[in-house]
Amino acid sequence: MAAYTEESDEELGLDSHPIFAILQENAEEQTSYTDPKELMVVQDSQVFIWDKGSTRILTANLKDVFADDGDDPLVQALVCSNTPRFDVEHISLNLTGRHILLWGKHGATVMELPRRYGKNAQYEGGKERINCRTIGLAERFFISSSSLSLLQAEWHPGSASDTHVLLLTTDNTLRIYEISNPHKAAQVHGLGEHSTSFSLSSSRSTFEVALGEIAVSFDFGLPVECAARGGAKAEDNLLYPVYILKGNGDIFLLNISLTDSRYFRTKLQGPLTMQPAAEDNYGMDACSLLCLHSNPPVLVVATSSSALHHCVVLSSEERSETEDVTSDSQLSVASMADYGPTLCVYESVELALSLVQSDLDEYEDDVNYPIKLHRDPTVSSQYFCSHAAGVHHIILPWLQKIEQFYATGDGEEEGEAALGEITRDQACTVAHMVCTKPSGASSPAPVLGLTIITDQLLGPTFMCLTPEMGCYVKSLRPVDIGEPPKLLSEEGTDPVVSPMRQLNTEPFQRVIQRLLHRTQSNPVLRASSKTHLSLEESFQLLQRATKVLRDEYIQKQELAREEIEKRMKILRQQKELQQSDLQDSQQLEEETKAKAEELADRYSDAEEKQEELINRVWSVLHALQNQLPVLSEAEHGMNKELTDMQEKLKQMQVTLQQVNRKHEYQQQQANQQSKQASSPALSQSQHKHLKTLLKEETDRITALVSEVKNLSVAVGP
Repeated sequence: MAAYTEESDEELGLDSHPIFAILQENAEEQTSYTDPKELMVVQDSQVFIWDKGSTRILTANLKDVFADDGDDPLVQALVCSNTPRFDVEHISLNLTGRHILLWGKHGATVMELPRRYGKNAQYEGGKERINCRTIGLAERFFISSSSLSLLQAEWHPGSASDTHVLLLTTDNTLRIYEISNPHKAAQVHGLGEHSTSFSLSSSRSTFEVALGEIAVSFDFGLPVECAARGGAKAEDNLLYPVYILKGNGDIFLLNISLTDSRYFRTKLQGPLTMQPAAEDNYGMDACSLLCLHSNPPVLVVATSSSALHHCVVLSSEERSETEDVTSDSQLSVASMADYGPTLCVYESVELALSLVQSDLDEYEDDVNYPIKLHRDPTVSSQYFCSHAAGVHHIILPWLQKIEQFYATGDGEEEGEAALGEITRDQACTVAHMVCTKPSGASSPAPVLGLTIITDQLLGPTFMCLTPEMGCYVKSLRPVDIGEPPKLLSEEGTDPVVSPMRQLNTEPFQRVIQRLLHRTQSNPVLRASSKTHLSLEESFQLLQRATKVLRDEYIQKQELAREEIEKRMKILRQQKELQQSDLQDSQQLEEETKAKAEELADRYSDAEEKQEELINRVWSVLHALQNQLPVLSEAEHGMNKELTDMQEKLKQMQVTLQQVNRKHEYQQQQANQQSKQASSPALSQSQHKHLKTLLKEETDRITALVSEVKNLSVAVGP
């Protein structure tokens, strides 16, 4: 859950923006309002505020407060070309930021914003006063039906051109207008039997209003895909559910579509079943409805008696797939109304509007003030309430766990764990942020605007317009950030859990958050200048603030300090024990190293002795082998090898003799051929040389013969 904590707005400095000084200068004598207004809206750090005194819209870029050029932030005035004839009580910007819807109880007008260009992307390059085209919606209708009142006007989130507006009027009718054709409604949906007593004076209620059968508020749910015709994609044909709240607390469902003609006139589903049932239907003074876009959706119903009901929307059983919606079967579309969802009332909360009690509390209990619900665009599990006494901040810690339970499959262990967390979870957190009505006797002073800034530079910031046209800004920062996703390398491994984590399964940060959780808070006082407190009421206010500070801040901080000191003491003991174990481990490591060195020396000595013994064994075996009377297999092998070599030597000698004989024969043949080729007569020198050679050969043969004889004599017969 991304709940938020409040931080000081001194760093931002948005409350000192020149636009609020201009508003305070142009402010008229304040009228005593009882209903909260919406005269301020912010989109992409661009703020738009309705200046009632000058009937114009003032706009400025909030990021200009961070500029270092030394110039004051530029404030531009957007003047209506056709000034609305009714009191503007609410303004809203469409998603594309091109049109602003101005509406009050007696009419609605759309202002077309000018182009943005220039260095800082300002309107019309930075002109201070700009005339803007305005388009009146259903002007003839409201002029001709003066007894009717406009209860709510909203932009349609599914409009492709972002130009469709829904108007809810007191005749129990929801009309859809397109600003290109502002006098004729594109769709008209009846929400019940309209009142026939319009001729009654405005000071008296009609019978339907008295019985609470008039629709007082509506809100859009998440779009769903519906079966398309003509082979079109289902993604292009979205059906937007509209939850409608009536004064008696009944909630209806109306499915509308801007593209599919089958849903131009559909049957109203409801009233939706609420479980558990209540005799008073959870209040007969419902005034506002908000749909939190979670899974499953959660409807917040506010009553004028300062009660809030959180209803979880549970879808009914799906229809058979064989039953299709056809274009010519209006009954098929209408039959879908019999399968509406069921509302499970998860919890109910009653807001404490006044800080101190007064003598007129019994009378004040009979006076009810409506509540306006505001969605937080950053987190689906929280929202804001504006009323005659200020602003409340509501956080639903159980909603995220319900979403986790719905995200897991059936029968999974994670789903069972999430279901167990839901049953053990705490109730919603209610914080009174801004108080404009400190005592029950004070006159009502609702805030005139409330918005949440989602700009990346400014961060999530709460901003409201006080009854005196001042600004209250509070920076919101997340205090409960979930664990980051695991890396791919960590998915298959089990995390190492310390012994302290095994003993304390709840994270220490969550323990401190649980101890510091406040059930009451001291809101910021932004009362009207007409508010006057007596000395007794001022003393009660001081007593309450002191008691809240003592009980919700100091005492809980003391408990948190004691818990931190206890944990620190345990951690110190664990640290000392671990240090002692570390010293023992270091000493054991040194002893192990010394023993390892000794064992290494002994091992080297043993290895040398082992090698010496092996050599001695080999020598003994060799000696024993030599003393054996028979030849060993190795000796037999050697003898055989020598014999083979001797036979091969003889064969080689014979082969050598044959080669020598062939060589001699070839030499003789060569000599004969040389003699035949030469002349038969020899020269004297040749003859003399030949004789010399023959004589030498004869002497050599004689010597050889004598040597042979000597050898034969020496050898013997």
